[in-house]
Amino acid sequence: MERVSVSFIIVNFRTADLVLRCIQSIRKHTKELSYEVIVVDNASGDDSAEKLGDLPGITFIANPNNVGFGGANNQGAKFARGRYFFFLNPDTLLLTDAARYFTDFMNDSANIGVGCCGGDLLDEAMERQVSYGNFPSLRGVIFELGLHRFFRRNFEKQLSIGVKNEGGEMKVVDYISGADMFVRREVFKQLGGFDEDFFLYFEETEFAYRMKEAGYYSVLLPEVQIIHLEGGSHQITGRINLGKSKYFESSRLKFFKKTKGSATAMLVKTLLASQAIGRACLHWDSHYLKLFRIIVRS
Repeated sequence: MERVSVSFIIVNFRTADLVLRCIQSIRKHTKELSYEVIVVDNASGDDSAEKLGDLPGITFIANPNNVGFGGANNQGAKFARGRYFFFLNPDTLLLTDAARYFTDFMNDSANIGVGCCGGDLLDEAMERQVSYGNFPSLRGVIFELGLHRFFRRNFEKQLSIGVKNEGGEMKVVDYISGADMFVRREVFKQLGGFDEDFFLYFEETEFAYRMKEAGYYSVLLPEVQIIHLEGGSHQITGRINLGKSKYFESSRLKFFKKTKGSATAMLVKTLLASQAIGRACLHWDSHYLKLFRIIVRS
């Protein structure tokens, strides 16, 4: 099998036009190394196959069923020939030769312990978006109940599961956003890829947790800036998307169960459900009752 330097892996679910823009940005900026682009379609059921299936130089994988974000990325990795895997969300756009920068960084013998790196995510207005995060913790969930308002700086830096980068220095972080993960092939294979128990959300978090347990770490390189068109984090205050909450809360509880045990997961579930029912009573808002049901059933 002929090896290339970087395998770009993109999962599509009814976002063909975004994928096309992403691929255009890859081709525009990736000039100085060998690469391939792999697109995995998660049973979109639209015109994605027509738009993406016959693109020259693209490996297109059409799934008969939606196997989730992690599962589809794992499929792409099985076909990948690269020394490095560059997992990109379909709604990302490269602004520079990010793959070359990440490759040079990872090839440096001083960075042999880095298993995954990523860049500074921005929206189209060049405002910073969530680029990395802290591993979910019981303390973090307790702060989400209201304490984060009084200790906002501490919460954002040490406890928040979604953090916007500040400053221009390299940072060792708990995990890199799944929108732009640049991972060593051998590390990904050693760990068995993403845990497919996570259909959506927290798959990159759980992968980074296992990676850290194996002795590798994640690094944010803010010199690399990447547009993330949607880029919104799952908010802990205000209204959230109930459709996404079903997957978010289920995956969050799975993370706690897999990493902290069933007792901690049950305590987290109780705290989150209590918060939702409390807000429902305080605001007389059925939105929070629906959120309560989602958490209880997760």
